[in-house]
Amino acid sequence: MSRKGKVLKIASITLAALVLLGLLALAVAALVPFDPIRPETRNIPDQAPFRLEEKAGLYLADDGRELMVTWGSYGGLTANEFRPLAGGDLVPASADEFIWKPYSRQGEWRVAFERGEAGVTGMRWRDTAGREHFAQKRADPAYGQAEVRWRNNGVELVGLLLTPAAAGPHPGVVFVHGSGRSFRDYLYYLQTADFLARSGCAVLLPDKRGCGKSGGEWLTSTFVDYAMDALAGVELLGGTDGVDPGRVGLLGVSQGGWVLPLAASLSEKVRFIVLSSGSATVLDDTMRYENECNLRDAGVPRWLLPLVAPAIAEQIRRNHGAFWELNGRFDPLPYWLELDVPALVLNGGMDRNVPVKRSLAVLDEVRRRHAGADITVKVFPDSGHGLELGERPGIRGDCLQLMADWIRQKTANSVTSDE
Repeated sequence: MSRKGKVLKIASITLAALVLLGLLALAVAALVPFDPIRPETRNIPDQAPFRLEEKAGLYLADDGRELMVTWGSYGGLTANEFRPLAGGDLVPASADEFIWKPYSRQGEWRVAFERGEAGVTGMRWRDTAGREHFAQKRADPAYGQAEVRWRNNGVELVGLLLTPAAAGPHPGVVFVHGSGRSFRDYLYYLQTADFLARSGCAVLLPDKRGCGKSGGEWLTSTFVDYAMDALAGVELLGGTDGVDPGRVGLLGVSQGGWVLPLAASLSEKVRFIVLSSGSATVLDDTMRYENECNLRDAGVPRWLLPLVAPAIAEQIRRNHGAFWELNGRFDPLPYWLELDVPALVLNGGMDRNVPVKRSLAVLDEVRRRHAGADITVKVFPDSGHGLELGERPGIRGDCLQLMADWIRQKTANSVTSDE
């Protein structure tokens, strides 16, 4: 065969291989169906007959566990513990009898709340093995609880307010949710809220707009909408008894991290921000990183990613519909460059959802261009997106302690006097 013939043969083989790879990419992309995310239908029945406010509180069980009983995002109550991390729904059967449905294991059991002259004194139940248990409601809990409602531009938001029992005034923090449907019932959120409240920081943990008991719709909202929701929460928390309005900030989880510098640019009432597994890159860039990590985890060779990943990424964008059209190209950098309040950035070195190295490079650029930037960064090398420690579920204790200590330090010199 002539040299020209060999070249043509190689070119033909190469072209055929590329066509085959393209078809393979399309086949893999087809595995992600066009399944647009739709608004959920919520129909929460009247909860007044169950007198939930009497039952919310901290309980000490006979086996030494402490349980946090609080309002559920979709009605009823939830029972949660944080060492180890576990929870479940308490579904009302009558005013004082509930069905406990744990999240992480099969089975359910009937719970009876007991009363004394002062109201609810405890809860009694039998586990699946028939053993009886009793948990006494604490008369001196580390923090108080309330389910609160507030509004942002006609949208009613509902959430959980935790206020430290110790004398104030206290700093406060408003949670900003991650992506998709998100509720206050999420155990990682409750774990963080419990820890901060025990550390002397008031907490407002809402249901995200369009989720749980909060009105509105997240799918058709922009990050500006989320920022205004957060600022309405800052207004509410700052006006709460025992909370210093001059020491209220925001805590954004994952996607919530994009909202924080934007919200801080819109109001001087935000005095600090905390990013937990957030990103400082463009939203679409973070999605591509997560998509590529998922493909590698599924066994797709690295050399095939440039062909497969874009097709799947486009399908993911289509599934998110209006949300992605409104927010996909959001770039937080301009808001970071304007930030004039302290920021704490917490990431896991093994995060498969956030491009941590690229995100930290953005923050390095912010420091170079904004001489007054007060940004504290902590990366936990062996943690993933959940900032966990090893196989143990929940946020690692040293991360929570750092968060509490940093908030205390950064707000210590801005106490507003009541005198």
